[in-house]
Amino acid sequence: MKTKRNNKIQSFYNFSIIFISIIALNIIVQYNFFRIDLTSDKRYSLSESTKDKIESLEDIIFIKVYLEGDLPADFKMLRNATKEILDEFRAYNTNIQYEFINPSSNDDKNERFKVYRQLASEGLAYYSIPVENKDGFAQKTIFTGAMVTYRETSIPVNLMVGSRSVPTNADINNSIHKLELTLLTAIHYLTTEKPKSIAFTTGHGELDNLEIADIAYELSQSYLVDQVELNGKINALSKRVGIDSTKSVIENKYDLIIIAKPDSFFDERDKFVIDQYIMHGGKVMWLIDAIQVSMDSLRQKTTTIGLPNELNLDDMFFKYGIRLKQHLVLNRNALEIGTAEGALRRWDYFPVALPASNHSITTNINSLKTQFVNSIDTISNGIGKKTVILTTDNNCRLMPSPAIVDVEDIIYRRPNPALYTKPAQSLGVIVEGSFKSNYENRIGDPRIINNPDFHIKYQSTPTKMVFFSDGDLIRNQIMEQNSGPFPLPLGYDRFTRKMFDNKKFLLNTINYMLDDNSLIELRSKEFKIRLLDKTKVTNKRLTWQILNTTAPLIFVFVMGFILLIIRKRIYARKKED
Repeated sequence: MKTKRNNKIQSFYNFSIIFISIIALNIIVQYNFFRIDLTSDKRYSLSESTKDKIESLEDIIFIKVYLEGDLPADFKMLRNATKEILDEFRAYNTNIQYEFINPSSNDDKNERFKVYRQLASEGLAYYSIPVENKDGFAQKTIFTGAMVTYRETSIPVNLMVGSRSVPTNADINNSIHKLELTLLTAIHYLTTEKPKSIAFTTGHGELDNLEIADIAYELSQSYLVDQVELNGKINALSKRVGIDSTKSVIENKYDLIIIAKPDSFFDERDKFVIDQYIMHGGKVMWLIDAIQVSMDSLRQKTTTIGLPNELNLDDMFFKYGIRLKQHLVLNRNALEIGTAEGALRRWDYFPVALPASNHSITTNINSLKTQFVNSIDTISNGIGKKTVILTTDNNCRLMPSPAIVDVEDIIYRRPNPALYTKPAQSLGVIVEGSFKSNYENRIGDPRIINNPDFHIKYQSTPTKMVFFSDGDLIRNQIMEQNSGPFPLPLGYDRFTRKMFDNKKFLLNTINYMLDDNSLIELRSKEFKIRLLDKTKVTNKRLTWQILNTTAPLIFVFVMGFILLIIRKRIYARKKED
């Protein structure tokens, strides 16, 4: 009797310990969020730059996520992933606060639509998704946006990556992988006291607003984006902010200017404005075609001529340590274009550009698409550090200007391998350091020299410039629709339906130029997509179905049998006692 009583007390004691431990563990987990990431690529771990940024927040960031309610399975995955990453943010700083809101919660249709219009007017993205119900199919409005607020400023953020009217599973998976970058970009923008500014120059035939729409939108998520026309105005890029020792103190208006595919002459006054912008620490992204070739003329006839692009910039580039070669670069590793018969043929004049593997900008960057490129040479003038970040593939053909571009030579006739003997050609170079002015030891315009609002410098403070020998590198294609022209994502080729890494590469380059290396780290975070072998799945489908059906049952029977034997032995031992 005493033994039985002791066994009961011991059992009760053990049960109490387990019960209290479970309750304590639940309380600890509830107030202390943690995760263990067992994936090889650490896809569920925050990067160090993200942790540093989140931990440094001194005020509340409030995030309203409108991805809530009765959602399709794919969107529910995006919703859950968003909550998980926000919980991770909160684990490092409780100043991250969030709320999930269902914009479709009102049963009144008119009131619902009123909410939809309000959210859309605030810039929140939404999709109309066909869903099946008892009456067939209906359109369901799903908002994939969030409103991020810091102090008195709010900005909309689209959690969905992609431009399709109905996102695919791949779009949603890609969006889940990029949630950390998407949310941190918004937080970085809001918490930066003075966001950095970028300006696209106009007035020299540069790409128009529609052709740079996608990159401009992406940049606007992190920076202030503007346009500026030089027009010989000395204060177009700079302004006087004071006087120091009788000299004007000049400050640049923009942290970076982008000169995207100009096609007309730069006079000396405009060149001087750009030169002095650089001398005062300004950064420039040059995207220059040294040879002008018009694809429009090839739609009318089979041949056209590539002529030098007379921009009057060669002397500036030479002073900065760069020379653009006057020839077209052809390569057999090239983009395909459509022929008159509707077929796709490799077009050697559109070589695929390859990122160099020696720079943080190019980490996990795939190939880029180009059009009619020339090569870049670096000049050993002792100024700046020069790094090649973009090249062609090996075995190139160089076609000097004036170059006859004949569609039939490449598309309908077999290219002569003997012409493709040149090594890989440089298409992109970053130059960093202190530059000398192109106007050093030159007689200047007296209207500028005697201008009290401007101080001329002939040696720059340390800065950066990047040169690309293809203006189309930054140009997005345009799709004509009933509602008007619509810009496609930068890097997408609508003829081959392939996506190239132009946008990611250029964003990395701009982030590097502006010293925002944390965004490069996040964008370069690699996720390995482990796809199923479709052949094996098809061939062994029945085997896996039987295994998945019977294995759990066999496991339950085996475990039950083992527990039965253990139980019999325990009771047999107690009976003997």
